[in-house]
Amino acid sequence: MSNIIKFFVTTRDHALAALAAGPDASIRVATFGNFDAEEALLEWESHLTGRSFNALVGEDTPEVVAEIEDGPIVLALSAELTEALTSQNRSIDELARWWVSEKADDGMELEPLIASEILHELVDLINQEREVGKDVYCWTG
Repeated sequence: MSNIIKFFVTTRDHALAALAAGPDASIRVATFGNFDAEEALLEWESHLTGRSFNALVGEDTPEVVAEIEDGPIVLALSAELTEALTSQNRSIDELARWWVSEKADDGMELEPLIASEILHELVDLINQEREVGKDVYCWTG
C-alpha cells in the first residue's frame, strides 16, 4: 500500500525526472494517500473497459515508467483508462461505488466519500491539464 500518491499530467521526460521526489511544484498534482495505486489503476481499467484484471497484468498495465527498488515508482495511466475516465458516458460516482464494494469484498474499508473525491479530482485534473504531448502519470512513494 502506498503512503503518498500523486497524479499529474506532463511529458514523459518530466515524469522520469519526478521519480526521486515526485513531480515538482510547477506541475499541478492531485495528492492522496493510503491505497494501492497500482492495484487501483488495474481495477479501474478492468471495470471501465471490460478487460480482465489478469489480462491487464499480463500486458504490464499500468506501465512502470521508472522505479527505485523498495522506493518510489512512476506509473503511466494507459490511454484506454484515461479515455474511459474522461468519457462523458461514464459515471464517476458509479465507479466510486463499485470500487468501494470491490474493496469491501477484499476485506478493506474504503470510505465512499473518499473514493468519490479521489476519482472526481483525478478526472478534473485530466480534463484541465491534459494536452497534446502530455500523458497522465501516478507517482507513489
